[in-house]
Amino acid sequence: MQAKAWRSAAVGLAGLCTSFSIAAAAYPAGPVSTVISFPPGNSADLVGRTIAQKLQDALGQPFVVDNKGGAGGIIGIEYVTRAKPDGYTITVTSLSPVSVIPAVKKVPYDPVKQLAPISLLAQGPMVIVVRKDSPFNTLQELIDHARANPGKLNYGSLGPGTISQMTTELFKSAAGIELTEIPYKGSAQALTDLIGGQIQVLFDGMASAMRQIDAGTVKGLAVTIPQRSPMMPDTPSIAETGIPGLKDFQSQGWMGAFAPAGTPPEVIARLHKEMQDALKSPDVIERFAASGLLAVGSDTPADFARFVEADFNRWSSAAQMLGLRPTEK
Repeated sequence: MQAKAWRSAAVGLAGLCTSFSIAAAAYPAGPVSTVISFPPGNSADLVGRTIAQKLQDALGQPFVVDNKGGAGGIIGIEYVTRAKPDGYTITVTSLSPVSVIPAVKKVPYDPVKQLAPISLLAQGPMVIVVRKDSPFNTLQELIDHARANPGKLNYGSLGPGTISQMTTELFKSAAGIELTEIPYKGSAQALTDLIGGQIQVLFDGMASAMRQIDAGTVKGLAVTIPQRSPMMPDTPSIAETGIPGLKDFQSQGWMGAFAPAGTPPEVIARLHKEMQDALKSPDVIERFAASGLLAVGSDTPADFARFVEADFNRWSSAAQMLGLRPTEK
């Protein structure tokens, strides 16, 4: 049912980028609230603040960042779905509260009916990180210890159904190990506890992980894409480790922009256009790359809607494989 709804949304958005009305040309006439559904320090925060500044520069009105983190991004997204659909509230978020968590459990909003996709903004892999002085220097060493001590290693997640939690659970299943989950509101808090020794391993977005790796507080054991990332050339991919069961393992996060459903199509199209221009800026590309992210846009809002549909279907299949109850829609 949800896949059909995403397709319907995509069809409805198909013609958004063909022209702008007089109303869109006058938009925005005042400040725009840019809700980021995660705390400061998260990858979505980096992307959201960067894009908000570019929109402010291009459109001549403040795009005011408002971090509303918690519950894996659910709190911020729920706030946006209840906002007036006039173009003066938008959100930059990750896949977790849009296509991952709704595939696992009920959420207080319908991401298809209550969100209007604007554009994909960035993509990036996750990194398996441990404390700098951890005895684990390779992924194999971590797995061997976990197998010998089931459930004794703690891992940090951003809560049930988030990409960090789902990726770790898929990894546990593929590697045949047991880890104990410790949920957090944001990756910054999880990294703090990783450094402090309260947890022993974390699947984190490359943006925040790289900052701590560069600071010398944590070390990366592997990235969750088929090949090494050019941003972390010394860190192997999970696939290349050759560990049985992990040859085809991969997980990649993304960030995107949405508005409340019912936002005028001309406004969606205007925001989409400005975001594509921003993503082509050398400074944006460099800033994202420095944090392990690839600046990636969408040809049209409809293309982004189809992208989200496909992502939802993928995580729904993963949830079923793990025996998690999908959202009832």
